[in-house]
Amino acid sequence: VRLIILVFVLFFPLILPAGVYGTLAGMVADASTGEALTGVNIIIEDTRLGTTTDTDGFFILSTIPPGTYAVTAHMMGYQQQSRANVHVLADLRTRLDFVLTPVTLDLGEKIEVVAAAPMMQRDVTATTHFLSRDEIEALPLKNFNDAVQIQPGVAAGHFRGGRLTEVLYLVDGLPIRGAIEGEIGSDLPNSAVVDMSIQTGGFNAEYGNAMSGVVNIITREGSNEFFFRSEVAALDLSDEYQPFPRSARQDWEIDVSAGGGILPDKLSYYASVNMYRPNSRWVEEELGLRRLTFADDESYNGNLLAKITYKLRSATKLTAQGMVSLWSWTEYDHQWRYNLAGLPRQDKKSYRVNLSFTHAFSDKSYLDFYLSQYNVLKSVQGKSSRDQKPLHYQLDPLTNLEDPLSYVTGGDYPWWMDHEEIHNTLKCDYVNQWQFRNQLKTGGEATFYRLYKFNDLRRELYSFDPKFPRYISYVTEYDYRPRQASWYIQNKMDYDGFIANLGIRIDVFDPRAARPMLEVNVTQTDSAWIVNQDKMVRAEMKTQLSPRLGISLPISENSDVRFNYGYFFQMPAFDYLYTNLNLNTAAGFSPLGNPDLKPAKTIAYEMGYRISLRNMYLLDVTIFNKDVSNLIDSNTYMDVNQEVDSYGFARFVNASSVSVRGFECYIKKRYGNYFGGSFGYTYMVAKGTGSSEFERLDWLDQQLYVPVDEYPLSWDQTHTLVVNLDVNRPGSWGVNTLVKWNSGLPYTRSTGYSTRPNANRIGNTFYLDIRMVRIFRFREWTFKLYSEIYNLFDYENILWVDNRGIAGGRLGDISARDQGRRIKLGMEFRL
Repeated sequence: VRLIILVFVLFFPLILPAGVYGTLAGMVADASTGEALTGVNIIIEDTRLGTTTDTDGFFILSTIPPGTYAVTAHMMGYQQQSRANVHVLADLRTRLDFVLTPVTLDLGEKIEVVAAAPMMQRDVTATTHFLSRDEIEALPLKNFNDAVQIQPGVAAGHFRGGRLTEVLYLVDGLPIRGAIEGEIGSDLPNSAVVDMSIQTGGFNAEYGNAMSGVVNIITREGSNEFFFRSEVAALDLSDEYQPFPRSARQDWEIDVSAGGGILPDKLSYYASVNMYRPNSRWVEEELGLRRLTFADDESYNGNLLAKITYKLRSATKLTAQGMVSLWSWTEYDHQWRYNLAGLPRQDKKSYRVNLSFTHAFSDKSYLDFYLSQYNVLKSVQGKSSRDQKPLHYQLDPLTNLEDPLSYVTGGDYPWWMDHEEIHNTLKCDYVNQWQFRNQLKTGGEATFYRLYKFNDLRRELYSFDPKFPRYISYVTEYDYRPRQASWYIQNKMDYDGFIANLGIRIDVFDPRAARPMLEVNVTQTDSAWIVNQDKMVRAEMKTQLSPRLGISLPISENSDVRFNYGYFFQMPAFDYLYTNLNLNTAAGFSPLGNPDLKPAKTIAYEMGYRISLRNMYLLDVTIFNKDVSNLIDSNTYMDVNQEVDSYGFARFVNASSVSVRGFECYIKKRYGNYFGGSFGYTYMVAKGTGSSEFERLDWLDQQLYVPVDEYPLSWDQTHTLVVNLDVNRPGSWGVNTLVKWNSGLPYTRSTGYSTRPNANRIGNTFYLDIRMVRIFRFREWTFKLYSEIYNLFDYENILWVDNRGIAGGRLGDISARDQGRRIKLGMEFRL
């Protein structure tokens, strides 16, 4: 049965995990009689897109790239009418109605109306936030991911209490997630982004392999008209928390993009590139702990995106796209403060090439076909355990012995890694607006992986006795070629009093690996699992079914209530499946992968109420609940071939669970009378039985009490408040202020064996960022000067404390404090 399902999914011509086109639909009526008009021409200006109304006066266009357009309706005997500023969003329907006045006029005469995009997108049945290129550029942010972090429901980088790897990031409908470790694998030039949608609630069946959220990024493409943009900026680095010696006092970055036509209405191009150096600070999370990360003076981050679009004819388009992301850095570790030369250099490269083919069979149906290859390469250029110099620590003044909890004074950081992964993906998607009020989507996807990793790492663990350091030896090499496939079918029903998204999705995963057999050691008084290295068991194919339902019920012309319910599944990052299947045992407990891990499962629902006032203000209130199971944890297993009891494995298992509930309030004001803005508040409680895969193992190692019930997760941020105020005069000047306030994250304060995890809280965090812009225009040239100030009040924000409540621990680690006030100056030129 599973083989039949796999074959069906692989060869049924079918999924696109994210829509890259929007739909425009509406009705045209006679102003004097109210009767529907048949045969009215609907034209999207400056494009080759258009249609006519049917016998009921309805029209629909389903293959529109996201963006802002002018739309014209004309018919002999009626006054021509044009609507400007019509905003089309990816994967959603924009409603646009016309009322034409009968008159004897030439067709060249027309009425121009500036349309205001609706504050409510009625066919959205789950929490979704949309950001245009102009909105992103106006905010004091460094990149697209910063824009994601300020959305309601996102706390400490986590979407509604989920783990970081539970969010799916897509660029033009294709994922940019690393398969081995589950992180974002690519970055983008800021100028390449046209539109973003951030889904923090339940998402439709077309989206898979994600449990907490979906971020869909649409990038720009060329047109007939040539355009050029360049931006240069420098960021001050004069704060006190800079550990590496520096040759310059500023970060600098450059972003250049250009596009235009090669053959009018046929062939166009777009390219964007940026370079950021030295990429000096960012906040990352490891084992549930957030910390500030520094990089040395030689670090850099460079990104390239290029597109060539060829329109064979009005109904067919071929697009070739390439993406490159390059990182290089040496990451600071405070324990190595006096031995920076021993830290390893790290590199990360990602490449993606894809070819997409779109063919519109009619105004109401189209087919998308994708071929893609995505490569992620990582390396840590340290020393392997065979070549590294031995570590030396500062002496303990009482014992005159080296203290492994103190500073490292000599030796090499014990890490060397070679990481390569290739994703070959085939996708096909079919959309049919089979009725004006019903849209059918169905699609299929198959991805074939090649995963190679050699990793030699020793991770230090806390030890009560400095004479006996404890650590996990992480030495592994694997080369596997798993594959996965999916299929979905979904229907969107759009009626005046009822909107529903109903769909179902099936996912199939074949790990193509075997695991060592586990047996019970009955010779011991307390039975314990042991690893039998002589017997291997082939991992089973995994199949999962995900029903999704979203409903929106209009209460009035300007308000509605919505409900969303769904099952969401995600395979674990492949490192959890394959690491150390070569069964390397060393001192401590080496991680042992499990290719028979089950996919994690989330059952989530939300209820919301929205109201738009004068099409100028939007109020959106949502309550949500999530129950997550089968998350990754680790259990300890003894190695039957070792004579010493302290040798064994920490094997990854599906053991953790999470429950999340919360409330969101979002208020947005459209720009008008020189200002606009938004207010977002999130209340959330996120509890579970593990914040990371090694958390419970660490407690066992420290001989602490391991609770069996749920406790606050490391990212359980109860209150999150984000306020944005944008004051500007279009084309002249602007001031944008962003305020972020968060209640404290939990931490574990040691009280001996009775220690309760995450029972205490760090202090609140507060940031006030501001962006000031002055714009100058000369004919077709636009010149912009801007300044951005981050953490204007230089507020001290603590990211983590040790088990005594001390920021930075016994060594005063500077990574415990987030960045202070910084000033960025930049200029931009457009043609």
